[in-house]
This record gives sequence, C-alpha cells and structure tokens, in this order.
Amino acid sequence: MASLDLGALATVRWPTAPDTGPYVLAVKRPDGTTLDPAPVVTGYKESVQAEFVPSMPGRYLLSWTANGAGAYTDVLDVWPADPQFLIPLDEVLAGLRLPSNADPAKAQDLRLYLAAATPVIEDITGPMVAATKTFTSWGGGSTVILPHLPNQILGITADGAPVLDYVPDLASGLIYAGTRAAVGNFPGGELVITYRVGSFEIPANVKLAARELVRFWWQGGMQGAGGNIRSQQPDSDVFTPSGYAVPRRVMELCAPHQQMGGFA
Repeated sequence: MASLDLGALATVRWPTAPDTGPYVLAVKRPDGTTLDPAPVVTGYKESVQAEFVPSMPGRYLLSWTANGAGAYTDVLDVWPADPQFLIPLDEVLAGLRLPSNADPAKAQDLRLYLAAATPVIEDITGPMVAATKTFTSWGGGSTVILPHLPNQILGITADGAPVLDYVPDLASGLIYAGTRAAVGNFPGGELVITYRVGSFEIPANVKLAARELVRFWWQGGMQGAGGNIRSQQPDSDVFTPSGYAVPRRVMELCAPHQQMGGFA
C-alpha cells in the first residue's frame, strides 16, 4: 500500500487470502518490536483486512497467516512527522498543471517524488530545510570539521560534560577549540556537537528548482513512454557533488546558493 502519515489510521489488506481462516496479522514495528495486541482481522477471502494506528515513523513489516501457516508478507512505510518537503504539494501540482483535487493516488505518488527531491537539491545547495543535527567525533584535537555548514552551534559535550570554550566559523563549517585569544584543544573522549542547519524560509529559486526536478522525474517516469532518455548533447544534464544526474536548468536555478563540494 502507499505510504501513510504518522498517526493516521492504517487499513491493510490481504488481497490473496485463502478461503479458510482464522486469519492473523503480525505487525513488526520499525524498532523491531511486535505490535501487541495484534490488530483485529476482519473479512473473508478478498476482503480480509485489519486496522491499526502507527506510533512511529519508518517501515512496518506485515506478516499474514491463515490457520497458523505463513502465507503473505507486505510492508507499510510511515512518513516521519516532518517529511522534509522543500515545497508544498500544491506547487508541484501547479508545475504539472494538475488540479488541486487530482487523483489521490497520483498526489500520494507525487509526495514520494517531492521527498526524494530534497536530498538531491540539498546536495547542490547544502541544507535548506531547517533541522537540528548532531555530529560525533573524537576529542583531543584543536579543530572539528562539521559535515554540513551550520547556522548555529547549540552545544558541545565531551564524554557528556559541556565544552564551553570554542570558536565556530559558520561560513566554513569549522569549530576551533579555545577562545579567540588563545587556541586550545578539545577535551579527550567522545565529542558530540549539536547544531542547526537550513533556513526558516526556502529561497524562491530553490523552490522553483525543486518543482522543476519533480516535473522532470514525473514526466519521464509516469507520463513518458519509457522514461527520460539522456540527451545526446553533453550539456543537457549535469551532476551534483554526490553524482545525481539533474537537468542543467535545475543546477542553474540553484546556482545562487550552490555550495562548495564536501558539504551537504
């Protein structure tokens, strides 16, 4: 079945159920634990179904049995509370010239395309969606290089103890131990840095780049006959730092916010 929003009622079905029951559904949650009590199964043959409300995001394993024998498995994907969409679904629909009341199945598919577009765009621009991240390193040195360009350092601990003396260089993603007057070394042990990335407002050019990327994927994979075929001209598409192939127009739209390679 399609992905589900966290907290929504999941109705799952066994489309090939045998003629005789009793039917049982075991649900393994993303953390590996089994849903207890198991969902109540109702229906007969093609109408066998069960309902439950997912309590955490991630992948749920659905294992159906009849008369105690293993028979059918499926999975249910549950969106996180914040799916990290760069733009609203309505903007994607507008880019594809689809009405806001488009087929719900199409809209659900487009949400998947929209979620997939975020890491590709952010591979070009760096983090755009506001988020709190942690980075774990090992102390003892004078400098730490973060994997993202932060806009704020929220705190640093060494083996759980707060580190108070450090100087962040947000523009380069570097954090120096000590003070501006005297460079030092971070304490030894496990160094955990908590920081903020992204922006509370997505720039217009990045929004348009995300819309263009989703349009390109959708028209190639869903509306085209056989998908997009890379043009024979060498400059028709380009690559992000991690190697994603994107239309040149997407890269051009992201250019004002393009980051140097090495940061994501």
